Amino acid sequence: MTAELCDFVNPLKNAITEFVLTSPRNFCELYKGPYFDEPLVGFTRGDDPIFATVKEQVGPLSWTPCEALEHSLQRSNLHNNLKPEDVSVVSWVLPIHSFVRDKNRMEKTEPSTEWSNTRNYGEEFNNYVKTFVVGWLEARGCLAVAPSLLPGFRVIKDPARGNFSSTWSERHIAFACGLGTFSFNDGLITPRGIAHRLGSVVVNTRLPRADRPYSGHLDYCLSSKGCTACIRRCPIKALTSAGHDKELCNELNYSGKEALRRRERLGFEQTGCGLCQVGVPCEDRIPGKKY
Repeated sequence: MTAELCDFVNPLKNAITEFVLTSPRNFCELYKGPYFDEPLVGFTRGDDPIFATVKEQVGPLSWTPCEALEHSLQRSNLHNNLKPEDVSVVSWVLPIHSFVRDKNRMEKTEPSTEWSNTRNYGEEFNNYVKTFVVGWLEARGCLAVAPSLLPGFRVIKDPARGNFSSTWSERHIAFACGLGTFSFNDGLITPRGIAHRLGSVVVNTRLPRADRPYSGHLDYCLSSKGCTACIRRCPIKALTSAGHDKELCNELNYSGKEALRRRERLGFEQTGCGLCQVGVPCEDRIPGKKY
């Protein structure tokens, strides 16, 4: 990393960390504590070859970083001059607070109220983080955008693959930025575990390519060594030895009667589940490693 890049990267990391740890929005009135603990932050450049792999894995409608920035500039001529090597991604992990994880670990059939509040209001805070990062970068003369907040962002039911994907996958972006690898339940295992929310911003400046400490997309997962913890935690058998049934998972979280009942009881839309993200070896760390 050049001195110029270091001068830019470290202040941005520090700014994101300070915002998460000090913002009054990162606070839940229900249990009088933060939604999230200290974040992890990673970077990579738009010309990183991994984005070709990401597009292949997520689907053809998935944006590359350059395409995401172009979507925000459609009414100008600037996008005609964008090059992948001049675009970078900033990605972060917001680890869910231990109190919330403790509460959800006790549940067997549906998420705890604390977890649901974090899924709904914590994700609202995550969107504030995205807006903060965009503003921080724009104040320094950069073009920046949070792809998941663009009007064109959408979740897609891929008929060819029979599963759900999106135009911008925060998990795949975090994987590309060196922040973690996937698990059997399709979550992302990071040095702070699998219980988290993810966010990212694309910017038209050259940041360093990620130094990924892994090669395979399941490197941190113990499923190849016989771990079935997340399978056993799933209340509706959406996880089996055959894999992850996203239709069943979506029903529990969004479209089913139980999801509707939770929304009516709690008074907000995004109630989540997260049972397979707690009470597992990767809940708060990479399994087998100490932090």
